[in-house]
Amino acid sequence: MKKNSLKSMIPNITTLIGLCFGVTSIRFALSGQFELSVICIVMASVCDVLDGRFSRLLKSESLLGAELDSLADFLNFGIAPGLLIYISILQGNGSIGWIAILTFIVLSCLRLARFNVDVDSKNKKYPNFFTGVPTPAGAGLVLLPLIHSFLGFTWAFETPNLTSAYVILIGLFLVSKVPTFSGKHIRFQIKKFRDLKIILSLAILIICLINSPWISLSLIGLIYILSIPLAIKAWSDINDIDKNSSDSSLEI
Repeated sequence: MKKNSLKSMIPNITTLIGLCFGVTSIRFALSGQFELSVICIVMASVCDVLDGRFSRLLKSESLLGAELDSLADFLNFGIAPGLLIYISILQGNGSIGWIAILTFIVLSCLRLARFNVDVDSKNKKYPNFFTGVPTPAGAGLVLLPLIHSFLGFTWAFETPNLTSAYVILIGLFLVSKVPTFSGKHIRFQIKKFRDLKIILSLAILIICLINSPWISLSLIGLIYILSIPLAIKAWSDINDIDKNSSDSSLEI
């Protein structure tokens, strides 16, 4: 019993560590330490990836873990990045900036609530796709204007209305039906060296993030944006194949 209890606690402890990073991000945002605030959100996203991996690896998935993960995600990837963008960029844009942030946070909440409702009835036929942009990716995208400012690009501060529109657009993508790629079901077989390329890529990514975090995060955001039309195309192709297969079976 103790062994099983310990196994079930590891993913939840990881989730709570991520939640601590999210709350600390808000603290740094309030004190004007925006770079540290972004780093805390990045660390929260790492914890979000790890808690899911741990729960599947240890076979300790539970309803409590799922609810805890959703609550942590709402704070880490909805409230924290929203407040950070408002305090750093949109605070001087009056009601427009606040409405944009409220929209993003509310849509983040709706995204997670929709996922919770559909978690038992989700389509497992296409496990490599999400419906809409997941909240961690949405948080990363909404932080791009601030990350660009760390590199010396001040367009977000010069055009706050455009930044507000961008924040609302990202929020709409969260609750959209647009298919996006999912890496949730990628499995690593380190012992068999089947995924050596993925492991090397992750190692290179970590090195880049340590040495040039803002350039690396900007490139990751750009790559993710470019992947969305590719995901739509791949989703469309898969559905066309399934439709043709169904038609062929009916003819037989």
